[in-house]
Amino acid sequence: MIDAVKEKLLAKGMELMQSPTVARMMESEKAGIILEKAMSLPIKFSDGWRTHKEKLTTLLELATQSDVDDLKRAVGRMEDLLRAIKKESGNLIKETDAGDDDKGSVVK
Repeated sequence: MIDAVKEKLLAKGMELMQSPTVARMMESEKAGIILEKAMSLPIKFSDGWRTHKEKLTTLLELATQSDVDDLKRAVGRMEDLLRAIKKESGNLIKETDAGDDDKGSVVK
């Protein structure tokens, strides 16, 4: 659906660019300045919104998505380390049990 809207807008834009009225308007310096400002508005809005969002999350001490992602990675590393420790301790217990069979039990 979005692709269809984009195609329609592009087609209308191309149609307008072929219009002599629009061509004269585009030659105007004022129109160029207005168009340049209009094109930079989304970037300015996005940057301003991001700045305000960062200030608000800091002020309210909220977790951001990047904080959550960092925690998930840290938990994953700890889980991997815990599995490795469990595997190693299981191997040590097996080795210890195998060594005890040869010597016999100390407590009778």
